[in-house]
Amino acid sequence: MDADDDSKIIATTTLPAAASAAAAPAPPSANALSQVVTMIAKYGKQKIEISNLSPSSTNLGTVKAILHEKTGILPKRQKLIGLKTNGRSSSTLDDDMLLSDLKAKGGGGASEQSVVIHQFILMGTPEEQIFVDPSDKADLPDIIDDFDLDFNAGSEEWIQHKAKEDNLQKFTESTEVHLINPPRGSVADNTHKPLLVLDLDHTLLDFSSRTLTENGATAMDIGSRDDAVANQLKRPYLDEFLAWTYKYYDLVVWSQTSWKWLEIKLTELGMLTHPDYKICFVLDKTSMFQIVSTNRSGKKVTHHVKPLQIIWSKFTQWTSRNTVHLDDLARNFALNLGSGLKCTAYYRSKKKRNGSNDNELLGLGRFLELLATHDDSKHNFDTVDFQFWQDYVNGKRDFSRKK
Repeated sequence: MDADDDSKIIATTTLPAAASAAAAPAPPSANALSQVVTMIAKYGKQKIEISNLSPSSTNLGTVKAILHEKTGILPKRQKLIGLKTNGRSSSTLDDDMLLSDLKAKGGGGASEQSVVIHQFILMGTPEEQIFVDPSDKADLPDIIDDFDLDFNAGSEEWIQHKAKEDNLQKFTESTEVHLINPPRGSVADNTHKPLLVLDLDHTLLDFSSRTLTENGATAMDIGSRDDAVANQLKRPYLDEFLAWTYKYYDLVVWSQTSWKWLEIKLTELGMLTHPDYKICFVLDKTSMFQIVSTNRSGKKVTHHVKPLQIIWSKFTQWTSRNTVHLDDLARNFALNLGSGLKCTAYYRSKKKRNGSNDNELLGLGRFLELLATHDDSKHNFDTVDFQFWQDYVNGKRDFSRKK
C-alpha cells in the first residue's frame, strides 16, 4: 500500500492473534504458527484494513461480517474481487473458506511474526442505497443524445482532436486500470483474445426506478442474477449475448456513470459473478476525456468521449486491429472512429423503441462472432466497416470487401 494511502484507511479492526506455538500439538514450523493475515479492501476511493487475523480460524464469512459493520453492505451483497485459491477465482470462494486457503500475494519480512497481506476490491451497495429513485439524486449522470455531431476522418474537427494528443497521452498515463480477471491467452504465442468494450446504459440495460414501481418491488427484492425484477432492467438476451461473445473476446465495461452507480449496476445484476462470462475490468466516467466538437449547425459542444488509447497503452496486445467498442452514442467514438459499433438505444418503455421485443443483441452477437472468426477480418478489424454490421449478418456484404 502506498504511503499516501494511509490517510484513506477508514477502519482498522484487530482480532486476537493465532494461538501460541506451545499450544499446538504438532507444529509444522515456528514461522507458520506465528503467521497472521491482514485483509485490505479497496472500496471506492477508500481502503479498509482488517489486521491480525488468524489464518487457521478465520474464514471469509467472518471477514464479510466485519466489512458489513464498516460499510453497511450485507454479506450476501458483497463481492470480494481479486482473491484466489488453488487456481480458482473469487466468484467460487465460499464463506466457510479459511484464510489459510487463500493464495498469498504479499507478506512480511523475516520478523518474529510473519504477516500475509491479501488486497482485494470490495463491491456492493448498502441496503438504503439500492435502487433509489433517480429523481431524488442530483449526482446521477444525464443520458443525452449525440448532439448531432459531425465527425469525419480528416475533417477540421478531427485534426483539432488529434492536435491535442499530448493532453490525451498525459490523461492516458494518469488513468489507472484495476484488473478483475486477467486477459486470456498469451501475447507471445498470439493466442490472446480480441477486445470488446461495452457501454452499459441503453446499450445493455435500461436502469431506472420505473420498473420497480411497475412491479411493486422494493430494494429487498433485488440482489441475485435470477431475480425476475433485476432481469427486467437488462436488455433482452443480455446474459446470452455476453456468454456468446465471451467465447471470442475479452470483455471490458466502460460506463459514463460514476463509480458508485456503476458498482450498483454490475453487482446487483450479477454481471461480475456470472458463471458463463467474466469481465476483465471496468472503467467509469472519470476515465473519459473531454473534447470540443462542432455539430451540423456549427455550434460548439463540449462533451466527454471514451478514448481506447487508455486501454491500448496499458495492454499492448490490443489495438484498433482487434478492438470493438459497442455503444449507443456515436459521440463516444470520436477519437477512435473505426472501432465504434453503434447499436440502437434500448428503452424498456413501450413508448420508446421495442422494449421487451428488442432482439438487437442477437444480431450483434452473430456479427461479432463472424468478425472474430472470418478469415478476411479476424486478423484486422480495420478492414471492416462496422456501420454495415447488419448487412454482414444478412449476407448482403462480404468481409472480403474492404472499407
